[in-house]
Amino acid sequence: MPEPKGIITRRKPKSAADDARSITKSLVRTQVLLQQELERVSNVSEAIKEDGKLLEKTKTHQHSMNDTVKNANSALRNLKLQQQKENLVLMASVFFFYSVASYVLW
Repeated sequence: MPEPKGIITRRKPKSAADDARSITKSLVRTQVLLQQELERVSNVSEAIKEDGKLLEKTKTHQHSMNDTVKNANSALRNLKLQQQKENLVLMASVFFFYSVASYVLW
């Protein structure tokens, strides 16, 4: 006859040696799991260190590129200013030329 739910059944009593073997097996399984987890965490830690080094190199490279871009922007600004000066001189020269030519031909 099936036992009703909620009633605790008693198992056969085990000897102390059986209990010790069971506990030992459980501890060995736990130790193996902990060792595997430790190795996994160690690998993750190494990967994080390597990624950190890579990020540091990237950051250094980006800072050097920032300096290069700043220098390039400064040089471009200077070139534009020089071009404006040259355009002004050219326009003044063309005006002077037409003024002189008009005076001579009039």
